[in-house]
Amino acid sequence: MARGACPDVTTDRPSRASGFRLVLALVVLVNLILTVALITQVREIQRRVASLPTDLATRRDVAALRPLQVRQIIQKNCVECHSARRLGVAVSMEATEIRSTVERMETHAGASIPERERERISASLQVVRCARCHNEATLNLMVLKTEPEPDQVTAIAQALEKLLAQ
Repeated sequence: MARGACPDVTTDRPSRASGFRLVLALVVLVNLILTVALITQVREIQRRVASLPTDLATRRDVAALRPLQVRQIIQKNCVECHSARRLGVAVSMEATEIRSTVERMETHAGASIPERERERISASLQVVRCARCHNEATLNLMVLKTEPEPDQVTAIAQALEKLLAQ
């Protein structure tokens, strides 16, 4: 081969190296732009989170999400067998009287009350008893009881939990 016919190897390498450098510079530039954009978004999110109120929802807000409707509870669990007049007696019952009343219901002819229903009936009577003094909003708040409170409130909260679990 003649000397002039051979391709010049030295001229090919600098164009590859400069192409590689150009691609590398573009990749670094794009990476830098994306990093700055990400940092900007993170700072914006931090600013927005810092501006949120400390209490996002109050207990009343949470209680309103799952309202307790005393009339529907009574309708579903009591009125099928009893008149409203008969239920009026339940308003003055204490917890022990409620238990004995439910036990006495089982002795009536034709009454076949499963264990699960006995708990619902007791819970319903407890809610009826509490509804004489408290409105539905207050009863809903009792479901969310988070602090130690008197035994009566604990009993109410447990009754409401039984009713809402069904």
